[in-house]
Amino acid sequence: MAIATKSILVVDDEEVMREFLFEVLEDFEVEKASDGDEAIMRLKDKRFDLVITDMKMPRVPGEEVVRYVKENYPESGIIVISGYSSLMSVTSAVGHGIDAYLSKPFTIKQLRTEVEKAMYNREQTEEGDEGARL
Repeated sequence: MAIATKSILVVDDEEVMREFLFEVLEDFEVEKASDGDEAIMRLKDKRFDLVITDMKMPRVPGEEVVRYVKENYPESGIIVISGYSSLMSVTSAVGHGIDAYLSKPFTIKQLRTEVEKAMYNREQTEEGDEGARL
């Protein structure tokens, strides 16, 4: 049985950041969205194992992306990234049940560690659900 590649949606209005995340996460199936509006459109067509979203974006902010994922795909992981980390934004994001909050700039190691933790948490939740059904 082949192991399915985990999918990640990267949402950031900065092209440089989208490309950076795309390259760093090359082990995964990564799709990109340039803002929250585009992210929600992609999420209407596909469930992702993990969504990595910026908070401050034009038109539709990251909070809306987080809310959409939580309402429609509660089994998906969420990592929030932001260059504007205030205690209020961190508290708000964590209150929405995200897996991690990374302040820009962050290191490749920090990102990969948080992605691996989020994927591991999803696998444990899925295994728990399957065990409950047996």
